[in-house]
Amino acid sequence: MKITSVESFRIEIPITEDQKQLRYYNKTGVTRIRTDEGITGYGWECVDAEAAEAMLIGKNPLQVERHVADGLGHAFYGAENALWDITGKAFGQPLHRLWGHCRDTMRLYLTTVWPVDAHQTQVTPEQQADDLAHYASLGYDAFKIRIWRPDLMEDVEVCRLLRKKLGGPAKAELMYDRTGDGPGSDWDYLTGLRAAEALGDVEAQWLEEPFQRSDIDRHAHLRRESPIPITGGEHQPLPVYDDYLAGQAFDIIQPHCSNILLHLKKIASAAELFGVDCIFHGQHGMNLVGSLQVGATIPSCRVQEVVFNTPPTPPTEAWSPLNALVKTDTIYEVTDGHVKIPDHPGLGIDVNDDAIDRYRAS
Repeated sequence: MKITSVESFRIEIPITEDQKQLRYYNKTGVTRIRTDEGITGYGWECVDAEAAEAMLIGKNPLQVERHVADGLGHAFYGAENALWDITGKAFGQPLHRLWGHCRDTMRLYLTTVWPVDAHQTQVTPEQQADDLAHYASLGYDAFKIRIWRPDLMEDVEVCRLLRKKLGGPAKAELMYDRTGDGPGSDWDYLTGLRAAEALGDVEAQWLEEPFQRSDIDRHAHLRRESPIPITGGEHQPLPVYDDYLAGQAFDIIQPHCSNILLHLKKIASAAELFGVDCIFHGQHGMNLVGSLQVGATIPSCRVQEVVFNTPPTPPTEAWSPLNALVKTDTIYEVTDGHVKIPDHPGLGIDVNDDAIDRYRAS
């Protein structure tokens, strides 16, 4: 089998003004790779198609490891994902079954962001807890919010209120994200420790990136003293994860799920050797398909993040415009907060080729 063409373009599906206000997902990047045996692979991000063609035309699409080693790096992850899609289709199996899977469904956790102010000061802790309780009524039982307010104890209050509404961690998990790489977001050590201790008191699940991602020593120090897990590691090149693991920076390593799937597998395997869990940082819509295939093969990857969710809209409704791109009724089957690992050959979804061309925007 040989690669005959690489295309990359964006798709936009028409939605209403109300859906735009509620942040529905109606756009996606596409990389489409065709072969001389009639198998077409899709990856859900744009790449430099001309550069990708220079690397791939005439090559065997099944030699994914070779193509990545030859330069098909993170900037081309849409193409790498498409090669895996071809691989699964060539063998008539979804990737998680080819790789050897340990689960057929994946629990979802909803990273919830309220519009207008990134620090969330425009919404009260009471309203945040009410909105998360609404998602819980729909079957979801794991959530993440920002700990960005000037007074971090106001963010901690959300968890206390949620505990009052729903009960302990067995009823609902709540994670907190500081994103210490953001401007002005890097706490000093004592603030990070204060936050971790306060979150431990209300039985929060974890504290994510309280410091800059490059600060391995401070994260490792806090990890030793924190009553709850310290997590992090999104959007980093592959070699950085060796430093995180050797430096014992995190209890849970979180590579971003929009990535080279081969790298996600390698990071998870390395983390397992160090006794560290690997749970992928999130995406939404079409970008989840690859990480669900990989996550289904990783014992410690017990949950998948979905970002961003705007109350009161559940993710299944927010990504519903993208259902037009598949031949099935929906991209994903979600029941009681768990998504069935997509099981069509390849990346798992049965793409409607005509719809891809119909909604092509550029």
